[in-house]
Amino acid sequence: MDCNRCGCEMFRATLTGGLWPVLLTNKKKGFAEEEKRCAVLCYVCPQCGSVELFAEDPKKLQLD
Repeated sequence: MDCNRCGCEMFRATLTGGLWPVLLTNKKKGFAEEEKRCAVLCYVCPQCGSVELFAEDPKKLQLD
């Protein structure tokens, strides 16, 4: 994947939030509703330091 800012090839990195990797979540209002989860993919440009984040499987976040 090429950097949008400088065109250099980006590399994959791990973005952590404490002890665990960062997750995206989505849920309907209500206590008993199921929470949808999806991992976050992180890419870093070694040239300019730009960071790109992507949902690994965004369909998992869709509410029924």
